[in-house]
Amino acid sequence: MRKWGALLLALWMGLMPAMAGATMAVDEDDNSHYTLPISDTPGQPVQEKFFLSDYEYEDPTLKIVITSGQWSGCTYWLADVEIADPSQLRTTSADGWDSNGVTSATRMAQRMNAVLAINGDYFSFRGIDYVVRMGTTYLNHLRGTRDVLIIDEDGNFHGYEAPERKDIPETIDGKKIINAFFFGPLIVNNGKVRQGGYSGQWMAADAQSQRMAIAQVGPLKYRVICVGPPAGKDNPKGLPLDKFREFVAGMEDVQVAYNLDGGDSTYLILNGLKVNYPENSNARDIADIIYFASAYPENP
Repeated sequence: MRKWGALLLALWMGLMPAMAGATMAVDEDDNSHYTLPISDTPGQPVQEKFFLSDYEYEDPTLKIVITSGQWSGCTYWLADVEIADPSQLRTTSADGWDSNGVTSATRMAQRMNAVLAINGDYFSFRGIDYVVRMGTTYLNHLRGTRDVLIIDEDGNFHGYEAPERKDIPETIDGKKIINAFFFGPLIVNNGKVRQGGYSGQWMAADAQSQRMAIAQVGPLKYRVICVGPPAGKDNPKGLPLDKFREFVAGMEDVQVAYNLDGGDSTYLILNGLKVNYPENSNARDIADIIYFASAYPENP
């Protein structure tokens, strides 16, 4: 990372002294770099000094760059994210993982000190989900109806195409499952475009809808892909799922990409503010978010 590169290198190589006076949200990991606990606790407080522009953030543990443009009559937003530790890719819910509660996505993002946040998979939609969040399994009712995205303890993505309960292992290559999502479908899986995947899935595949996907593009490197109506247009239009798949699959560096909840539940939030389609008067309260947090303390 540019001007912080030397400091980040020092952190990774263990040349920095053990941190003192860190807040409860940060643990030490062999005194070599900063990490966050695998629990429903906030990240480090967001520090305004690390915002390089309205759409760019960089601290010694987190880098975010948001770009936007036009494609097939829609506006797209791409958020490229690089983290220093897998624990910085996090999830939280509106009112607990055993609740059907919903709330403002921006309120959740602010509560968790999210630098960047997006909507999740609306885990409480039908109660037949596969819900693993921050290392805890809350529900496993897999019936071979939807694609599943799993994120392991190293921050790596694994796609499972319409799995049954028996198809998901307890660990993946010896790595613990930290988060799992049950919406889909997968768009790209192991570098290959996923064909179909719509059976039994409720994502308005043929509708021109706002869409959200999350992808892994490298080790601890991710991309959020969001589409919505043209700038300045107060209407809900976006892309049908096949066109969204075409857009995402056209990105050469995408290894695994997964479609999340969309429509008026689509949120791309930076520093507590909605970036995508902010004029949407029909934006919904939602059940959960995926977010990226800083692990860099205010007083390292």
